[in-house]
Amino acid sequence: MKPFDKNNPFKAPEGYFKKFDENLFKKLSSKDLAIPKKEGFKLPNGYFDSLNDKLQEKLNAEQTNKVVPLKSYKKYYYALAAAAAVLVVALIVNLNKTEKIGFDDLAQADIENYFDKNELDLTSYELAEVMPIGELEMTDMFESNFSEENVLDYLNENTEYLDELNLEDNE
Repeated sequence: MKPFDKNNPFKAPEGYFKKFDENLFKKLSSKDLAIPKKEGFKLPNGYFDSLNDKLQEKLNAEQTNKVVPLKSYKKYYYALAAAAAVLVVALIVNLNKTEKIGFDDLAQADIENYFDKNELDLTSYELAEVMPIGELEMTDMFESNFSEENVLDYLNENTEYLDELNLEDNE
């Protein structure tokens, strides 16, 4: 017998399997037997004699029955296809509704940040060609209150010949 298993609460009494054979033979030899003397099933006379002929007749008959599935999945397939079609149409309609983002949608701070962080390698002449001169005013360029001294110092440091600028030096 196996050792006691915690998960299985059933166990046989002590000595049960040693006396099992004796108890079984006593019950079988007693007259109060629970097993019926007669069988409860009867076959008609000559049943097995004609069984072979009856089976051959049924096998040779050309009557075939149509196989009918118990559950039709066609309606589920149609419902799934319809749901997929609705989803595709909804996606196409939503994709066409997206607004295009233009230059006007950008914030001024984003534009300035882009130019500060990215070098464009453009010269002042190339920038001057792109700038619309008709829209600029002189006050736009001098909003930082440049002093005349600072401008002249800058020009002296960054140009080799001040005469090239056709400026009169009044100093």
